[in-house]
Amino acid sequence: MRLEKMGLSNHFDHVIISEQVGVAKPDLGIFSHAHDTIGRPCKSRVLMVGDNLHSDILGGVNFGFDTCWFNASGSAAHQEIKPSLTVESLGELKQVLVA
Repeated sequence: MRLEKMGLSNHFDHVIISEQVGVAKPDLGIFSHAHDTIGRPCKSRVLMVGDNLHSDILGGVNFGFDTCWFNASGSAAHQEIKPSLTVESLGELKQVLVA
């Protein structure tokens, strides 16, 4: 719904939702499923975008994906979990993705 609202949904071939797959993040199984679904590209060509540092970002980092923390609430960063980049709005995310 968020992607559609910002006009971003047409920029993605696949959107993987853990509840639909039956494997909860940060379990590496969900990331493996996503990687398989998109044809197993080089992991450096994948960006995991999520709003939860522990499930989304840590899981993506542990699987070897670049990660983007969607931090709309302006939460403090966690010293041990390092996303590749951080955005604070869908507009900012759109700029990153379209660039």
